[in-house]
Amino acid sequence: MSANGATDTAVNGYEHAAKKQKTGVTSLHDDHQCVLVLDYGSQYTQLICRRIREIGVFSIMFPGDASMERIKGVNPKVVILSGGPNSVHVEGSPRVPDDFFSYCSEQSIPVLGICYGMQLIVQMLGGTVGSGVVGGEYGRMPILIQPGSRLYSFQDSSKPNVWMSHGDEATQLPEGFHVVAKSEQGAVVAIEHQERRIFGLQYHPEVAHTEQGTDTLRHFLLDIAGLTADWSMAEVLETQLKLVEQQVGAAEACSSSRCHDVQQCWWCCPGLTAVSQMACAQQASQFGRGS
Repeated sequence: MSANGATDTAVNGYEHAAKKQKTGVTSLHDDHQCVLVLDYGSQYTQLICRRIREIGVFSIMFPGDASMERIKGVNPKVVILSGGPNSVHVEGSPRVPDDFFSYCSEQSIPVLGICYGMQLIVQMLGGTVGSGVVGGEYGRMPILIQPGSRLYSFQDSSKPNVWMSHGDEATQLPEGFHVVAKSEQGAVVAIEHQERRIFGLQYHPEVAHTEQGTDTLRHFLLDIAGLTADWSMAEVLETQLKLVEQQVGAAEACSSSRCHDVQQCWWCCPGLTAVSQMACAQQASQFGRGS
């Protein structure tokens, strides 16, 4: 496993990223606001997490069926519901806990649903989702932005090209929601409830094919949700290196010659978190130990 791969694995959703360990190792986001991404099976979910981090905000990923206890445990400041291959109107399809939206409203947590995530918002809050009249929309195509949208207030184009991949569509919105963008075929592709700060996109803003997609995410996170872009992976590695020195001493950090990569470090230093072990392996390399 490469260092970058280990970093993604470590950052993405272990409970040690949500609270302090018995070993005293500090959480990865103790001093930063956290965006929680709930994964419903989209091939792009990891990319959503990456885009958020590139913007400078800490993100972690949990399975879409995570319990409310687990969700509350990370104290999220924003929750994003990913896309996925299921249909929300089919019995047994994955969904958030029944009290998820009431919790987010009580805590003033903004929510963004992407593709399946938008349909989940519509279905669970009293709207209707059904099979697309024209068989769905796939690939790159323009959308028509409606005036007065908070989600698109930064946009310099009223007809950007976006990346679609959906067979179902919202046919009736829940109370309080408004359509803020449609496809040229008339499908609802963006919704918002400004008071509750719940938003939905039927397309994928995280992919490069969507024009100003990352700008949309940045606007949502920094301007609408009010988060601060103060997190970076470099800072995490620096912090973890210091924690390694505190735990085992700078001169003795990973003294075993086996500790030359992250996987070996699991054996050498089992008491450390994955990111600490990666930093430990990096420090071992600096000391000339390992391969």
